[in-house]
Amino acid sequence: MAQIGLDCEIILDGIGYFVKPGTYQMRQPRNRQVTLRADGGNSYVDLGPGKRIWEMTLLCINELKRYDGANVTLSGQQYRDALRASFISSIGTTINFVDPLNGSSVSVHFDTYQERILNLHSQIISLSTGGSPRASYEVSITLIEA
Repeated sequence: MAQIGLDCEIILDGIGYFVKPGTYQMRQPRNRQVTLRADGGNSYVDLGPGKRIWEMTLLCINELKRYDGANVTLSGQQYRDALRASFISSIGTTINFVDPLNGSSVSVHFDTYQERILNLHSQIISLSTGGSPRASYEVSITLIEA
């Protein structure tokens, strides 16, 4: 079982991930509506805080280290595959996200997924010499509170 502060920084759908520094962002827009009145002024209706939205880039790279210095058990490809599976299998459902700031579990919709391969050239060279496809990825995701 993944544990924040030991072998990961966030937990998403039961898997622990490390977040690229400087990319973790939570925002919470207000539910409001502005309409134009007949006298030309604005009518502003504020319904309070809306749903939280998290955006971050997860490190799906090879040779990651836990906080105690030991290697993590998953490769970059396995991290990427787990994220992709969560994204594809969560159609119309929610998944659990453990907030790293307070440890609370939040049901979220997995809204967007975008991946970048860090060095496509090294992956192609590895495959051409009989190696395994062990690419390293950075995966940017957006989660919306259910």
